[in-house]
Amino acid sequence: MLIDTARFFPRTMGSPPTADRSARLLLAAGISTYGDWLTVVALAVLLFNLTHRPEAPALYILARFAPRVLGPTLGGSLSDRYGPSRVAGWAALGQCVLTAGIVVFANTGTIWAILVAVACAGFLGSVGQPGYSACIPRVTAAPRLLRVNAIYSGLFESSVLVAPVVGALVLPFVQPQVLVAADAVSFGLAALLVLSLRVQPAPVTHSETRDRSRATAVVARDPMLRSLAASFFCSAAAITALQAVLVVAAADRFGRSTDVGWLYAAVGAGGVVGSAVLLRWTPRTIGARGIALGFLVEVVPLGLFALVGGLVPALALLFVSTAAAALYQTRGQTALQQRVPAELLGRVNGLMRLLLYAGMLAGAVAAVALVVPLGWNALVVGSAAVAVVAFIPASLTYRRGPRRPDEVNLAGTPMVLVSDQTATASRASFSIGRPTELPHSLHDPS
Repeated sequence: MLIDTARFFPRTMGSPPTADRSARLLLAAGISTYGDWLTVVALAVLLFNLTHRPEAPALYILARFAPRVLGPTLGGSLSDRYGPSRVAGWAALGQCVLTAGIVVFANTGTIWAILVAVACAGFLGSVGQPGYSACIPRVTAAPRLLRVNAIYSGLFESSVLVAPVVGALVLPFVQPQVLVAADAVSFGLAALLVLSLRVQPAPVTHSETRDRSRATAVVARDPMLRSLAASFFCSAAAITALQAVLVVAAADRFGRSTDVGWLYAAVGAGGVVGSAVLLRWTPRTIGARGIALGFLVEVVPLGLFALVGGLVPALALLFVSTAAAALYQTRGQTALQQRVPAELLGRVNGLMRLLLYAGMLAGAVAAVALVVPLGWNALVVGSAAVAVVAFIPASLTYRRGPRRPDEVNLAGTPMVLVSDQTATASRASFSIGRPTELPHSLHDPS
């Protein structure tokens, strides 16, 4: 990801953590994400089976992601003011209560109440996500930052791989409400773990200028961060449009709606492989052009998914898309954590999450409005094409200086080119939704 060295603001690292507490944070994220992906599959199948209409799962995705546009800015400000672990933990407790309510509504078949509870839980999830991201550099040492981010992304991606497969195997024999109840328990456990971290607000340094106190200014003046932000919005829109109709695609192409679990598994497998690569390979640079390349490799296969027939090609395209997203978004998120001052980290992560969720909302609205008149194939191809066209201006609007403005040497770290995800802010890949609820991919359950 590219960054102009003249505009680089060294992050106020403060005192290093007295002990590495990243394992506790990673455990919390893993538990909640696995539970959440069980619910994604279970509720999509439940609503489709209750209505037998393609609009039902699309409305579920819309209810899941629309309220998330309202939460990241609030969550980022609260994290900077009161501490990221406190905000993330209490938000998870609220999600636990709401998800338990979904079980009750599902038993009675009250579809509108399910959608309302999903919307409220989605809002709380978006409030908590900036806190998760802001916790990472506060609970581990700087040399381990990329590794922790890679494990964080890998946990999320493995949940996309494992949980939908479990759902596909279990749903023919148990009611979807059982999986939703498991998700409620996972939220409760994650909340207790995150609250136990007790990460305090970062001290405010008075050397910051008024202009730099705004998260939008920090992102706008950094070419890499601008590209990263644009990729979050554009890829989230294309991914969510596909996610909203994925169960319809599975039923249409493979004959059973429960086969959607295998498609999600391919998504998760790609993310796991991409994250695992970063555990063994430490790239020296990442720039705006690297972000652009990763974005194209992520989004183009989504459009091809609607054009290519056969199960194996479909699984391969989803695998490639998510692997690319894991590679470039994890590196981008690590660079963001290294460059942004600690006292602004919550708000900058909140801004990134806002763009991620805004893209998810755009994709969900497009799916609800267009899936019937256009069909799911045309919807997916059109969403991918629009996402690529919309990303082009952001990928071109950076200036080249005498020594490549997209490169910078960070003291004590490999050379990093900051650019664009995640989500789980997370990735913006198929794993959209949760902590990296990265979108990304069909991934943040977040």
